[in-house]
Amino acid sequence: MKNFSFEIDFDDVLAPFCGIAVDIANEENPGLNATINDIKSWGNGEEGSKQSIIAQYYDDERILRKQKISDEARNFIYRLMDIGDVYINTAVSPKYAGLRYEQIADQLPEFPLENVILTFSKQTVKVDFQLDDGGHNILKSQAKYPILMRRPWNSHLSGVLAVNDYSEFFLLVDQIIHASSKKIKPTVPSVLALIGPSGCNKNAIADRLAEDGFAKRIHSVTTGMPSDNHDKVTEKEFSSLKFISHTVYAGNRYGIPKDAIEEALASGLNAVIPTDITGAIAMKKEYPVLLIFCKASHEYMIDKILDKGLDNEAIKYRWLSMEKELLNKELCDVIVNSERINDAVELIKGLFSQ
Repeated sequence: MKNFSFEIDFDDVLAPFCGIAVDIANEENPGLNATINDIKSWGNGEEGSKQSIIAQYYDDERILRKQKISDEARNFIYRLMDIGDVYINTAVSPKYAGLRYEQIADQLPEFPLENVILTFSKQTVKVDFQLDDGGHNILKSQAKYPILMRRPWNSHLSGVLAVNDYSEFFLLVDQIIHASSKKIKPTVPSVLALIGPSGCNKNAIADRLAEDGFAKRIHSVTTGMPSDNHDKVTEKEFSSLKFISHTVYAGNRYGIPKDAIEEALASGLNAVIPTDITGAIAMKKEYPVLLIFCKASHEYMIDKILDKGLDNEAIKYRWLSMEKELLNKELCDVIVNSERINDAVELIKGLFSQ
């Protein structure tokens, strides 16, 4: 028995599914001109929408027969098998069970077929790590660390561990495995990623570090409301920019432009960025990153959220994601009491003088 267990979804994690459905829908519905971005959620969508037309093909056997596991996905599974017990969980109709087993046996010849799980009730499987593109599966998961594979149909989901690709998954797994045992000795320049729920003073701490000349404050861009911390861009502009990390929060898109980080580090200064856990871990692909969790009480954060003057919908999103985001403290390198801004700033500075 290996130390860790992994449950990996098949459709749209290991092999394309929705993209094939889109191709078939376009072939059989002239003028539809649908793309995968027209799938806004998992399910049938609104009647008459492009999504509803695409959804008509989800039970089409042609999709299954066209599915191919890429070389990248194959290497991903085999690399996972070196570090833990891997299970492929696939919600395929019983009538196609034989076909799915044949696919996996043919395309993943070294994978043990006894580790293939065919079920629509993925929440019944208990593992250390789960990777799935279905937001409903992640929210109901019994895995210790359920991780969402970002796709257009789950972009609205906030406050969960999420990755954009396999490399980010491995970075996240490594951070989880080693977070509690690592001795942190950061060096200048590094990226200081401030993590925590809305209302925990991430932005105030970032501003103070910048005012003291200890770090350069990096501002993100958003498709939501502009603020002192986020510059407003359109959906089209957002899609055209190059980000080191991007995410969805409270229904809006947020991203950190890559150039801003590189300019700060090139100047010899730390870059300080309020972000989420997955954005911070994604940055580890290219930069030295220190993950700092900003810890505050529920009451304190709720009062701060209410003081922001947000609409009811935005407040709801922040409250709903709060509990899940609090769990991220276990994944961070350092925890600071963010209610006491001065103390938090001095603690962060002190990490570099140890």
